[in-house]
Amino acid sequence: MRTISVSAPAQPVALALRESLKADLGITDDSQDSRLDDLLLDASGLVLDYIGRPILDSTWRDVIKIRGDEQRLSFMLGVYPVTKIMAFVPQGGAPLTPEQIADLDLMADSGIIYPPASGPAVWSPGQYVVTYQAGYTAPSRDKDGTPQPGTLPRAISGAVLLAAKASWHAADRDPLLRSESEQGTGSSSWSATAAGSGGLPQSAVDMLASYRSGGLR
Repeated sequence: MRTISVSAPAQPVALALRESLKADLGITDDSQDSRLDDLLLDASGLVLDYIGRPILDSTWRDVIKIRGDEQRLSFMLGVYPVTKIMAFVPQGGAPLTPEQIADLDLMADSGIIYPPASGPAVWSPGQYVVTYQAGYTAPSRDKDGTPQPGTLPRAISGAVLLAAKASWHAADRDPLLRSESEQGTGSSSWSATAAGSGGLPQSAVDMLASYRSGGLR
């Protein structure tokens, strides 16, 4: 299967709100807003790289080929959750009408499509081309600057905040240092990173496990 982006390439976008990061850091003025925005963009890039698959809202086109010696009960689109199927062209046939598209058995959260109940129980061999809209919307601001949460799962935004906070503290101490004590001889504890995490804290990695490429749908 091939998944092609139909929309224009997305610009880098923060996957968490600045207000959330400021609250976590206890910042009450606007003097650090520019730096915080940069930290959120950098952390968002790390999280997207670690997830390893497209997750942001866009228009996509999948070309799905079923070999002549197989039949499938379902096939999975490359990006999910799916918000709308715009076009569906089966092998050797005319594009489905809007009514026929609405009759498809779609599991939107996982991007799995089963044949419509009114037709054959399996997808026959051939090539299918599906154009659809899928992905989460990132947090944003409306025209008057009011924050809008978007549809991104809390776990993903939370992982971005953890990574951004680690970067914020890096200027003053080890970014993986979680706590210190000056009593007696002193003590420290670290939040270890996992191998292959791209520098994300282990707690952020744990939050992203189910969203990675190849994860459970």
